Amino acid sequence: MAVVVFLFVIATGFLVIALVGPYRLYWRARPHAPRQPSDGALALGRVAAFGVAGIFAFGGCSVQASIDKGTWSASEVREAAEDAAESMAAEPQIRRDPTDGYTSLIEAAVLRAGEDQGPSYKVSVERAGEGHDYEIAGGSDTTVCMHVTEETSSEGGVFVPGADGSSGSIPEYELTATVDDGAC
Repeated sequence: MAVVVFLFVIATGFLVIALVGPYRLYWRARPHAPRQPSDGALALGRVAAFGVAGIFAFGGCSVQASIDKGTWSASEVREAAEDAAESMAAEPQIRRDPTDGYTSLIEAAVLRAGEDQGPSYKVSVERAGEGHDYEIAGGSDTTVCMHVTEETSSEGGVFVPGADGSSGSIPEYELTATVDDGAC
């Protein structure tokens, strides 16, 4: 953040030089100095000062954008979790791993929902306890709790043929999820 402030301070200095003008800053104090620059040279100096101020302002904005891109804010984590909850409720789901619950499904949905909001390596989803509560963290201090409720789907499940000629089905579940701020 100090780099951003430094770049904007330098940009402000060049902007002041451009607005006030080099003639007023130096040559007016010494009106009879020999070899004063021409008006064209002073105008070129002003244009150059505006250009340099713009470059430093652009650099400050770029650094700020890269800092923001490297972290998740609390609202971005919550928004991605809410979008993930909606996408999970859109169609019946299969419970993939009894010990993991829906952790991998939630993590994939959060990453899809928050694709341009922060780095994917900073998102973690952990099961909180034995139920279907999941803590979604997008950084050091940005955690939300997702509570998932499952009901057996009215569509039945996925038909699975057996190797010995028998068949069975894997149940599908209709999921509903709510998102609360803070840890579970």
